[in-house]
Amino acid sequence: MKPFAIISDSSCNLTSAQVKEYGIDAIVPMHFYLNETEYEASGDWTSIGAKEYYDAIRNGAKVRSSQASSQAYEETFRRFLAEGRDILSLSCARALSASVQESIAAKERLLKEFPDAKIKCIDSKNCMYSLAMMLIEIAKMRDAGKTVEEAEAWFEAEHQNFNEVGTVDKLTYLRNAGRVSASAAFFGGVFSVKPIVVYDEEGHNVAIEKVRGRQGSLDRVAEYIQKYANVEKNRNICIAHADCEEDAKALGEKIRALYPERELLFHYGFVEPGVGSAVGPGTLILGFYGDSAIRHLNK
Repeated sequence: MKPFAIISDSSCNLTSAQVKEYGIDAIVPMHFYLNETEYEASGDWTSIGAKEYYDAIRNGAKVRSSQASSQAYEETFRRFLAEGRDILSLSCARALSASVQESIAAKERLLKEFPDAKIKCIDSKNCMYSLAMMLIEIAKMRDAGKTVEEAEAWFEAEHQNFNEVGTVDKLTYLRNAGRVSASAAFFGGVFSVKPIVVYDEEGHNVAIEKVRGRQGSLDRVAEYIQKYANVEKNRNICIAHADCEEDAKALGEKIRALYPERELLFHYGFVEPGVGSAVGPGTLILGFYGDSAIRHLNK
């Protein structure tokens, strides 16, 4: 039996080069709409340039996203099933996208054709780089000879420890995408108040704190990393930005300064277009491994 295939959707924010480097077998694309023109989402930004995209949003373009389709999942799954491989599909949080339901629909159809196949369709409770970090760990397990069942068990034990903390320039975009309440979006837009956003246990976006000013929000995000990240076990700090690279690098340096005796591994990239349609320009999202208590701060 060949090693199981690892599949995700484009919300994991990985480029094609990273997918190849880390041994992820396939990425099923989500889609996004810019002024009602449909594009395929990709960490490579093949449909439209990142700066062009975020400038269009700044200038008032209408944007929205849609989940990966069950047909796309079926075509992808079939390719690996035909090779005799099991499948672990780890999708964007159900709280944020219907992609995992689409993967399950594809699985149910394919099991009629491949009744002995093992197809694991999992709600990651994550998105962006926290999802990518889990995929990379699962790929390491697979390459070390672990089975798809062992990988699934690892996920159940560990997924709440892969987290994100970030700040958005305006909560308006999240409100329009149905991710936060209208009142939260209102308070996020007055007096230069910037919200701090994390995932809860199910992967919802939750605004847990409001900080005055951009620099204040960067300082506060760095403090959350220092408090909740476990850099002894995983040194990776992944910073995605929605066309605010200077702020992303400045935030990275703030975090680096908090760990003068430890060499952290920083990774930077644009927020991919599907997620970008919901969070808007100026957003910073940091993926890290650490204390799952950060998911309960809204309680």
